[in-house]
Amino acid sequence: MEGQHQTISGLSAISAREMRQLYSKVQTLEDVVHDIFDRGTKPTRQETQSLQDFDLVMQTLAGMASFFEKVETQIMDTGEADIQAAIEDIMHHVFQGLHLGIELPHFSC
Repeated sequence: MEGQHQTISGLSAISAREMRQLYSKVQTLEDVVHDIFDRGTKPTRQETQSLQDFDLVMQTLAGMASFFEKVETQIMDTGEADIQAAIEDIMHHVFQGLHLGIELPHFSC
């Protein structure tokens, strides 16, 4: 049971940190969009690069939602969550065929 609490605690900390980072990115994107509309001109190169973060935010949110749905399915099917398997499944589907150099966190269950 101790290992499960550490896993849930670690997962919660990682998820909270990721959500705070996404929140910060969305605030930045909001500022960029307002600047572009207020100015009424085409976005600068830097603004265009910032706007590309929309895609990153959407992919991250979709991945997180899929992860939690996978964990929920595992619990409903088996009564237990296999966090590592859920991470690996999501990473396989979301980043299939891409080498992004992402290191998966390892949880002990």
